[in-house]
Amino acid sequence: MKAKFDFKKLNLDRGQTRMLVTITVAAAVTVFCLLSAKALWSQAAYHRQVLSAKRQAVAQLKANIDTVETLKTQYDAFNSANPNAIGGKNVSDANATPPDGTNSQVVLNALPSKYDFPALISSVAKVMSLNRIGNPGIAGSDQSATINSQPTANPQPVEIPLSLSGLTTYSGAQNLVRDLERSIRPFDITKLQLSGSSASLSVSASVTTYFQPAKILSAGNKEIK
Repeated sequence: MKAKFDFKKLNLDRGQTRMLVTITVAAAVTVFCLLSAKALWSQAAYHRQVLSAKRQAVAQLKANIDTVETLKTQYDAFNSANPNAIGGKNVSDANATPPDGTNSQVVLNALPSKYDFPALISSVAKVMSLNRIGNPGIAGSDQSATINSQPTANPQPVEIPLSLSGLTTYSGAQNLVRDLERSIRPFDITKLQLSGSSASLSVSASVTTYFQPAKILSAGNKEIK
């Protein structure tokens, strides 16, 4: 027997196969195009964020450069004031002692950036000696081992409490209080006790002074996601 072929059916099957292949290829191409479009869109959005961040950084840099000149002018004017802020001689000598010195030196001495307890005790002892305080006593806790003097991004003043005592006259007590109040380094007198006569007066005072760590300036990095 001879096999008979249905050419119409064969042609139809071939046509359906070609259509199926075409649809499959078209679907694959469509999916590829969609995925590519999504990736390109995400990449474009990322680049827009990067460009926006760069524009902000450039604008901030320009503003900082403009501010530098203003700060320099203000600093020069502040430093050239005569007399200086506390009434001393305005001299730029690095060895100048208070109240002499430029205003910038006065400011730096007013709030030291390092915790130096022995230097503080020496300074207070000198003030008491100049006022002829008899039997001077200075009490405080040296916290050099625990206090951090390293520069920080947001430094804050740190309190250093002291107790002072001694014998003087009424005018001597007045001079001591006056000198503490006009000291370059700030001293807050939180408690003051006086006993005795004007010629022989026992003085006891609680005072608080300060230091403030230096401010650190650093450039940061920003991650763009």
